[in-house]
Amino acid sequence: MTELQFRETAAAGYDSAVGLMTRQLIPPLLRVARLAPGMRVLDTATGTGIAAEAAAEAIGPSGHVIATDISSAMVERARARLGSLPNVSFAVEDGQRLTLPDRSVDAVLCNMGLMYFPDPARGLSEFRRVLRPGGRAAASVNTTPERSLISRVLVIIGRHVASKAAKAGRFFSLGDEARLIGLFEAAGFREVETSAETLRIEFPSFDAYFGGVEAGAGNVGQEYMALPEDIRRAVREEARRDVGDTGAPIEVTVEVRIASGRR
Repeated sequence: MTELQFRETAAAGYDSAVGLMTRQLIPPLLRVARLAPGMRVLDTATGTGIAAEAAAEAIGPSGHVIATDISSAMVERARARLGSLPNVSFAVEDGQRLTLPDRSVDAVLCNMGLMYFPDPARGLSEFRRVLRPGGRAAASVNTTPERSLISRVLVIIGRHVASKAAKAGRFFSLGDEARLIGLFEAAGFREVETSAETLRIEFPSFDAYFGGVEAGAGNVGQEYMALPEDIRRAVREEARRDVGDTGAPIEVTVEVRIASGRR
């Protein structure tokens, strides 16, 4: 897995693209991870550090959070936001090839990141490797395109660029409950639990909704900005229709699956 070439504007636009959703997902994600004061926590695919920030509060000053992402720009963005917190450290890490020692953390978080791993099974195996016995890994993933926030744009791109269609489908492949449970169990996790969370995310306008994508934020924005201009225009218009833009504020219904397992 090579590092995505995020521009600084892409990292800066991440919160506007998905921050509203990720913040709403943090409480249930931390709950199933069973965080407690004094724990050592790994946050993979940290993005701008939204989950890491909440985890740092949950584990208190006697605990420690390691916030990691494969994108150095994202890690720097997280560091800029959270660098003053004494119980958080930062590192550029590939979630499929973690450099942490075996059995070195009490919990692993992966908020809306696992579906972007080229090999999610390998990622889960790495999560289990670095967990201490009894520790839990918790991940949230997309379910279906029509119930995603921004990732639905990848499917729209696939309709305009045939070579992108298969890749777009992969980003929703973990939304199937049976498959997700199977991946956790195949990695060696026990007591695997899943739940579906439904969120309603409001934006004042379509431009506010799509602005992060046009800034190149995250995987979706990077895919979008790499398209020729005429295809970008077509994708934007289809996305506008897809979310039912009428010129008024828009509400996007999002369903996310959360899974956790114990080492």
